[in-house]
Amino acid sequence: MGVRHTRLPEGLADGALGAADLVWSSKAVHHLGDQQGALDALARVLRPGGMLAVAEGGLPVRFLPRDLGFGRPGLQARLDALQEDRYQAMRAGLPGSVPVAEDWPAMLRRAGLTGVGAFTTLLDLPAPLGEPGRDFLHSQLTRLRDASDGSLDALDLETLDRLLDPAAAQGLRRRPDVFLLSAATVFAGKRPVL
Repeated sequence: MGVRHTRLPEGLADGALGAADLVWSSKAVHHLGDQQGALDALARVLRPGGMLAVAEGGLPVRFLPRDLGFGRPGLQARLDALQEDRYQAMRAGLPGSVPVAEDWPAMLRRAGLTGVGAFTTLLDLPAPLGEPGRDFLHSQLTRLRDASDGSLDALDLETLDRLLDPAAAQGLRRRPDVFLLSAATVFAGKRPVL
């Protein structure tokens, strides 16, 4: 028994994976132009009875109250919309991009897998959030701030700057109400035994 790693989609084309009892992919398939084609190829490397599990989807990360006490309420919803727009642009710009309804159970069934199911894990770190969680959120929010490219108005940018200021009493580093709530979903199916 051994573990093999490969880069997608290259590893699918050259057969680097060989035959497998379990194929695990986390947050990778959505970065491939043809998601269904990638699932089809991953399913083909499974031995009979083997399982393909893909961690895709879930719910957006939540970490702030709706009203921060400054700026306009609902900043997190606007950040979600920004991320959705960026995701759509990323998907459209991928080589060989094929539009598909991201119904992961249906996609796994189309790849020939049976017994398709899913489970969701919840990360729930209540306020006040510890330093590692605050470091993660600061990094995420910095990335969103840098990528806003005119999508957010001046007040939202000012609010983000205040949240990212390590010295600000109302910033991410010092607010007592910062939390981390996230849900990640894993979809899985098995290659039929002949």
